[in-house]
Amino acid sequence: MKKTVGFVFIAMLVSNSLFAVSVKTIVDEMNERYTKIMEKSGGIKITQEINSISDGAKISSNQIILKKGSKYKISTVSEMDIDVEKTKNVILFDGMNVWFISPFVGITLMPKDEPLKEGVLDDFAKLIPKNSVLSGTEEVNGEECYIIETPEGEGSALDKIWISKSRFIPLKASGKMGKEIVNLIFSDYKKIKDIWGIPYKIETFLGENLISSTNVKSVQTGINISDDTFDVKNQ
Repeated sequence: MKKTVGFVFIAMLVSNSLFAVSVKTIVDEMNERYTKIMEKSGGIKITQEINSISDGAKISSNQIILKKGSKYKISTVSEMDIDVEKTKNVILFDGMNVWFISPFVGITLMPKDEPLKEGVLDDFAKLIPKNSVLSGTEEVNGEECYIIETPEGEGSALDKIWISKSRFIPLKASGKMGKEIVNLIFSDYKKIKDIWGIPYKIETFLGENLISSTNVKSVQTGINISDDTFDVKNQ
């Protein structure tokens, strides 16, 4: 009887130590980190390279992200290995609406989706539904993480997100594409204005197969970005 009570007491201690931090606390920490970055950085320019495989064809893309306050512009130039012709697509948030601009469809107004309004740096805080739960802890690349699970039926693309316990940055996320598991691994984080910023490397796995990798080439802060950059009429 005494042993049973002892085990119950230990279980309570473990449970309390885990859930003393709530999902809201974690999201608040992520948002606070993001807010500090934006306050200190002014205009931000991110240059990155994306390599992916679609229907057996390799696609290489160069991407430039311009961000000022809440507004952003993501320009992507892609080239398939079987075609020398390049295509350029733009996603633009003007502070109110998100636009998709493509040579194939012209200018299209995107659905009002909260994660799209931020675009970069704090996506995951926006992707975590309020009724998500903290389900445990686990190491990712040697770093202890909280595991946040999103409830079914919320429309979230992700089922689980692993958040660093010490840095409050996402290190892993998983979801489903059909019946297969999709895992995203975030690594090589670097600081922006002495604050943990963005991962310089993102790998996407479908099952055990690597289907996409993103590598950041440079991050510039204090860039003078004109407001006209985010005006859809100027695209």
